[in-house]
Amino acid sequence: MNYHNRPNVVGVLADDLAFPIGTTGDSTNMVEIGGSTNGQLMLSIFAGTNGLTVATGQAFLMELQGYTADTAASADSFYSTSNSGGINQASGTLHQEAHMYPIHKTSADAGLAFSAGDLIYECALPDNMLRLVSFDFVQLVTLTDEDLRAYNYDAFIWSKV
Repeated sequence: MNYHNRPNVVGVLADDLAFPIGTTGDSTNMVEIGGSTNGQLMLSIFAGTNGLTVATGQAFLMELQGYTADTAASADSFYSTSNSGGINQASGTLHQEAHMYPIHKTSADAGLAFSAGDLIYECALPDNMLRLVSFDFVQLVTLTDEDLRAYNYDAFIWSKV
């Protein structure tokens, strides 16, 4: 795994993982967060050794999903419509339409192209992303219309401190 000079890796979501074939695919691993991010945890996604090309007219998205346990059956949206005061590890009413999309390309959008090793996406995980609804794990889910198995990616969570 190439961590692309990112320090303090907390967990690896995907290590040279092939993208799916015209369907949905989960990252190989879940990463345990276990509480408030305090704005210090980062998500990084890099194109693998073959880069990534998604044609015009093809949909492609990556979604970071939250989980209450280390199992795909516990997936749910990140945010809470009640308990917006942000009490640490408190419960709230889940808002099913709230999602975090590192990439969201519809079939109406132009094509995408990344060279090998290019940064596809990087952001700080929002502090309220997990703490409002007691999520302890995250996983990347990819959805595409196209056969992208010739391309791969690396994704990981790292700490700025």
